[in-house]
Amino acid sequence: MGETIKRILVCIAVLVALSSGTFAAKAAASKSATKINPKDGSVMITIPAGKFIMGSNHEPDEKPVHTVYLDTYQIGKCEVTIAQYRKFCKATGYEMPDAPSWGWKHGHPIVNVTWNDAAAYCKWAGGRLPTEAEWEKAAAGTDGRTYPWGDAWDNNKCANVYLNLTSTQPVGSYPAGASAYGCMDMAGNVWEWCADVYAKDYYKASPSRNPRGPSRGGYRVMRGGSWDSDSGGVIGVNCGGRCADRSYLDNPGAYSGGVVGFRLAH
Repeated sequence: MGETIKRILVCIAVLVALSSGTFAAKAAASKSATKINPKDGSVMITIPAGKFIMGSNHEPDEKPVHTVYLDTYQIGKCEVTIAQYRKFCKATGYEMPDAPSWGWKHGHPIVNVTWNDAAAYCKWAGGRLPTEAEWEKAAAGTDGRTYPWGDAWDNNKCANVYLNLTSTQPVGSYPAGASAYGCMDMAGNVWEWCADVYAKDYYKASPSRNPRGPSRGGYRVMRGGSWDSDSGGVIGVNCGGRCADRSYLDNPGAYSGGVVGFRLAH
């Protein structure tokens, strides 16, 4: 009788474990639910509604650390590529930007685009640029990660200055550096335009639900760092690997460069 009870208990334990694993897998899958954007072929990752911790104590414009609630939204798994941008230009008559010094390479992110260029592409693709808050949640997740993959910097998890690169890399080249939601290249490769106007003290009075940035200003936010960026551990033009790191450019309708691109959001 005792042996029978033991066997029954073991079977129950196995069923519970399997059930828990199934539920966990379903939960993880729901966090990373994807769809294909029909206009440009971007793989869009669904970020579920909920709260996350935004900002850090690293730099003055990242303070204070605060809780933000975002509605459900979708964001591109990868940065917009050269091929996708060519498709946009062919369909609309929009002009391709000048090629970077390394030329146009298959599978690489588009660069040399202004904020206005990026916004025009996103409108054509049926979406928009992500807000700064949306970008940070997709990168940091809900557990407040310093980098998309965790809290410790790793040179091998993104395209960055420590690898002695001379150009961008094909999007998605560093799968080990993906965020908790499965977004690629949220650190390194190219800086990414966000929808928001930049203000260094915005977090002091920003709304706690779906913040959209200041209503006016001459600067636009960029996030994520580039192939020419470091870990974000120092102040300077090359920082940017941290999820909370904020950068910006003035006159965004005129500036473009070989370290700046973007990704689509809905």
